[in-house]
Amino acid sequence: MAKKPAAGAPAWMATFADLMSLLLVLFVLLLTFAEMDVIKYKQIAGSVKTAFGFSKQDELAGVVELDGSILGKALKQPTPDTPRIVSNIPPVETPEVEIKEGDSKSEKAEALEETLETVLHKMGMTNQIGVDRKDGDVVVRFPNEIAFPSGSSGMTAEFAAILNRLVPVINQTEGQVVVSGHTDNIPVSSNSPYISNWDLSAARATSVIHYMIDQNGTDPARMVVQGHGDSRPIADNSTPEGRAQNRRVEIMIEMVDDAGNNSGATTSGPTGGTNTETGSGGIPSPEQRRSFSVPGNQ
Repeated sequence: MAKKPAAGAPAWMATFADLMSLLLVLFVLLLTFAEMDVIKYKQIAGSVKTAFGFSKQDELAGVVELDGSILGKALKQPTPDTPRIVSNIPPVETPEVEIKEGDSKSEKAEALEETLETVLHKMGMTNQIGVDRKDGDVVVRFPNEIAFPSGSSGMTAEFAAILNRLVPVINQTEGQVVVSGHTDNIPVSSNSPYISNWDLSAARATSVIHYMIDQNGTDPARMVVQGHGDSRPIADNSTPEGRAQNRRVEIMIEMVDDAGNNSGATTSGPTGGTNTETGSGGIPSPEQRRSFSVPGNQ
């Protein structure tokens, strides 16, 4: 608080002192914003609110920005229903899948599983992303908190970076690649662009298909997209932990034998995909097309 001017001092000196104090506060805040230190800003803002008689609320809560980009939510007490911070994905050299001529489908699946697990270990994500093998199939399971924002089919930058390291390994194999989307049993919100969980799960799987083909050169003839909604849970939907497990995207790679036969995938339609309604002539009009938010290469 500015002192009163001494007796005989001009009145404008008090106004000038107040102005200098306000400018100092402004420059401190500008410096804080320039450094993008959100945590320090929250602390300073809390102190300022206290000094002016406001109560401290929501200090250090909400979204935390790291290196200028939102990577996740840092909450004091995170729950399975909230995203967690995903650190920067380190670059990984693509290893070779050691498949020998004459290997059975099971042996090829084992070789692919080991190679994928090696890549995940180098990325430090063996605890976040699951790899399962059953006979001639390998399933890579991505939790939704890594792959997609809530209620959206736009892939996260972290998921794109992970795919950039895993898909080149998958591309070394043959056989169908089935991408399936799954949700929990909570209905989509009334203002969602998706009419149901079926629609949302299929849109997410389609986003992955687009990214694998457009950004990683996967053969489109291998691809199958599936949207299961909440029809195939792997955990109890009555708990937050169970719902978090059920929200997922899976990529299943079906190995083939030397004769080129896969492990017996079931497809719909002559091309192995699902049909969609189109405009006249079988080509969707621009307003019918759904755009997909796909991040660039990382």
